[in-house]
Amino acid sequence: MVHTIKEYEEKSRVFNPSTHIKSRIQEMEGHSAIGAEIASTWKNLLDQRLVKETYPVIHPIGQETFSLYADYPTGVFEYALDIDGATALIKKKRLEPSRFSPTTIIGAVEQGNINQDQTQIKLNHKNPVMVLQSHFLTDNKPYCINGNHRINEAFKSEDQSIDVYIFNELEFFPFFYDRLSKAMYFLELDYHHVVNRDAPLIKSERGAFVYDFRN
Repeated sequence: MVHTIKEYEEKSRVFNPSTHIKSRIQEMEGHSAIGAEIASTWKNLLDQRLVKETYPVIHPIGQETFSLYADYPTGVFEYALDIDGATALIKKKRLEPSRFSPTTIIGAVEQGNINQDQTQIKLNHKNPVMVLQSHFLTDNKPYCINGNHRINEAFKSEDQSIDVYIFNELEFFPFFYDRLSKAMYFLELDYHHVVNRDAPLIKSERGAFVYDFRN
């Protein structure tokens, strides 16, 4: 199902995280013994801690964040990403950007995130251009979480190159602003491992992410 950014935002407000988590738990329970064990751990986590989490998350004033929307059978969920925190991590780890031709990376720009009213654009280049790519959240396609306008302008100006920080699966986990976003991401990894056998990141049957997350 395809939505506009505004539709995603509206639908995400009525999303019920508990309903989604319970549906994933139910599918894992009936799939295998290992699935039932993982599901049981997620159920305990939901009952004891996640049910108390605030949703949608309240974005702090003065801190740059980004909303990444995921369309699930139970509705649209808002993953909150801490852009300022991501920049701090880049500096701490002294990460280096990759250089791309704008024609190559323009596909990562969600046009709905481009403000067409030039008078409303607030230039903020304190944080670098960032793109994440996730098999589970972006359909394995690059998706710009900061710097959409810079990529778009570089493309329109036919610039030769632009510096972009690329983050792949699990590399962007520290960027999640709230605990529920982190839980939902790990839940999807475990769910696909159990139900679809689609989890190249898990090296063993009992290597579920819920065991790390609950600590």
